[in-house]
Amino acid sequence: MVRWIIAFIVVLFVGFFVYVSISNKSPEGLGVNDGELLPCPSSPNCVSTQSSPEDTEHYAEPIVYTGDRMKTQLLIESSILNKGNAHLVSSTLGYVHFEIKSSLVGYIDDVEFYLPAADSVVHVRSASRVGYSDFGINRKRIRQIQNLLVD
Repeated sequence: MVRWIIAFIVVLFVGFFVYVSISNKSPEGLGVNDGELLPCPSSPNCVSTQSSPEDTEHYAEPIVYTGDRMKTQLLIESSILNKGNAHLVSSTLGYVHFEIKSSLVGYIDDVEFYLPAADSVVHVRSASRVGYSDFGINRKRIRQIQNLLVD
């Protein structure tokens, strides 16, 4: 009986990690389209500065910065990369896309930054690819960038 329980648990773990691996594919539509980042899905594991302020589950304040756009973008890039669990997917002046992998399970979050040329503002979208809840990780990530640029 104990062997069956152990075998069942092993099958569950293997199945879970296969599910995570299959589900961790990059979503379509990332990037800036007509000045907008991809909207958040209905699940609470996404935060965006371009969500409606009435959507309190997904909305975060855009980050206003002073100074040079390129230097601000480089500061964001170096801050994210220094955490060690990030992969830079794309970087052009005004747009950056990272994949950030959780250390425990290997979930991947897509984190995008959009710095429009006409404004001194950073728009951010941070979204988990897998699961429903993110336990506040994406909102915390945006707060860290806000604190970095405001201080």
